[in-house]
This record gives sequence, structure tokens and C-alpha cells, in this order.
Amino acid sequence: CIRSIYSSFVQFLHSFKTELRDPHSGKWIDDFLGMTGGLANFHGTGALGGSWDAVLLAMAEQPKDVVVVSAKRRGRGHGGWSKDNPYLPERWVEFDIDIDPVSITARILSVREQIAREWVVDLGVLVDSNAGILDSYYEILKESGGDEPGLRTVAFRRDAGDMLLNRTNSAVVSSSPLRHGNFDLLHLLATQAATHRILEDLMGKGEVAKVPFRWLREFYTKRAAEYFDGDQIFGRADDFLEELMLKSPSSVYTGFQKAGLADPMGLAATIIKERKDVLVEWQKVMLDTPSIHSDMRKALLSKQMEAWGSGGS
Repeated sequence: CIRSIYSSFVQFLHSFKTELRDPHSGKWIDDFLGMTGGLANFHGTGALGGSWDAVLLAMAEQPKDVVVVSAKRRGRGHGGWSKDNPYLPERWVEFDIDIDPVSITARILSVREQIAREWVVDLGVLVDSNAGILDSYYEILKESGGDEPGLRTVAFRRDAGDMLLNRTNSAVVSSSPLRHGNFDLLHLLATQAATHRILEDLMGKGEVAKVPFRWLREFYTKRAAEYFDGDQIFGRADDFLEELMLKSPSSVYTGFQKAGLADPMGLAATIIKERKDVLVEWQKVMLDTPSIHSDMRKALLSKQMEAWGSGGS
């Protein structure tokens, strides 16, 4: 699922060109990736497929380019004529902007490492938030007098966003522009990955786990498009888990005169436990990002030296 994490760079690239006040490099990146309208505000999964390392290596392989930019000169007045004369045509000037794909790729790697450092912290925040969900559930259950799950509308306190805000407010280093969006996306992807792992585990257990497997598979597949796929609103990870936790136990028929009782709350607790493992695994990968980039940086340095040797700049 690390490939899915890197898909959030769809949003990052749009932020990247804004941060550097370099719309021309940004436009070149958009054209190279085939990005069209709407992706700047995309929040979800599946925007781009494949490995981002392969995409960046392919980007670095592109030849240097030149973008011709037209800009309007300030004022109409020239040659002694008044600038307010409506009959004077607008004056435009054209100039060339050099595009160096190797340089752009190196800049992207640097910012990607910055975001990876943020994600190490953010994944830790999600681990802490995840650890309090079951306690929150039972506290609310106690306060409600033990109502049936179907009669309640709130399963647990949603504090992940507040925990991140407290962390960033006290941080010395400023956050990247899309940190809160990436945080929510990490939350969503970890929830989906944990659910997939539980389904695979239940399926592998065969007949003894047929009831929980069939129930969870149906619950997940009916809601995948609503909660996980494509462009999403914020908070979908909590929405999915809350709906699961508030479901009442139900019968599942597994064959002729065979049935069992599915325990949605038990399945939710299993997903929560598995999600912690997912978050910790991803945190380790993010810590290793600089070493993961080492081969790519060597390749970029080799290309730069080739350009210098051939007289390029």
C-alpha cells in the first residue's frame, strides 16, 4: 500500500509549483504526467497508478526543454503617446524559460523527503489516536446506558485531527501546505489496508472463519466506493469504522441449513488492532525514505555529470 501513499503526490505536485512560484515547471510536470483539471483538489486514491519511483526516473530521462512565455508589458504609452490612448495596441514580449527535468526531479525528491519526515510524526499521531478508540467506544456505551448499537449515532470520539493540530501548533518547523489533507489520506489508506489484511486472514482460515469473512466482505465491498475509492471528503476513515462499530450482530447463512452470527464490533476491534501494525510499518518506511532515494540521487548525479561533460548546463 506504499504505492497508494505516494499517490498523494498528485496533490503535492500542484502545491510544489505554487510554493516555488514556478508555474512554468509546474505546467511542464502536469503535461508530462498527463494531469488535467480537477486533480489539484483531488483527495482520495486511484488518481495515478504504478510506482512513483518509475515516474520520477522517467521524468529525469526527458530531454531539456524550453517553454516560450508571452507576457504583457506594463502600460500602453510609448513613443511619446499617452498610456491612456485607447487606440494604442497592447504590447507583449516573449521570453524563453529553460526546463531541466533532472533539476525538477531532484527538487521533487527533496520535498518528498520533507513530507516523509512529516509523515513519520503524523503516523505516530494516528497510532496514538487509534489506541484510544476502543476506550472511547466503551465510555460512550456506558454513558448511553448500554443502548443497542443500532440506537446510537456516535461510536467514538474523533480526535485524530485535534491531536495533529496540537502537534503542529507546538512544532518549530512549519508544515507543508497539504499536511492536513495528507494526514487524512494516510488515515483512510491505513484503514483500507487493515481491512484488506483482515479479509485475507479470514479467507485463509477457511471454514472456521466463513461467517465473519462473508459478513465483512459484503460490508466492505458495498461501501468501498462510498468511503475509499476516488475523490473523497475528509473523515471517511472514521465514517467507515463508526458505521461498522454501530452495526448490530446479524446472522450469516453459509450453506444449506448452516448459519452463524457475525460480530461487527469484534471485527472492528480486529481492524483497529491491525491498523496499528499498518501504521507502524509505514512509519518505518518513511524513516527509510532518504536511503530509498539514494539510488535515484546517484542516477540524477550521473545525468548531471553527463550534461556537464557534453558542455550542457
